[in-house]
Amino acid sequence: MKLNFTKVIYGFVIMALYLIIGIFVLVKNLFGHEQSNTGMVIFGVVVIIYGLYRGYRSYKSGQTQNDEKDEVE
Repeated sequence: MKLNFTKVIYGFVIMALYLIIGIFVLVKNLFGHEQSNTGMVIFGVVVIIYGLYRGYRSYKSGQTQNDEKDEVE
């Protein structure tokens, strides 16, 4: 049970890292003095979407473990 909790926490930490990286890329392009690079904007959006997906997957994994624990009791 302890291992499953750590796995869920790890998933949320990785999600936060992806979101931070994606936001950093978008903000860097927004406030950069150079021409905006469309490829970097797309990359930032994709990284944010993937981070949200990782968070959702981690959340569902935690919910499934709680449901299984409730059925056993």
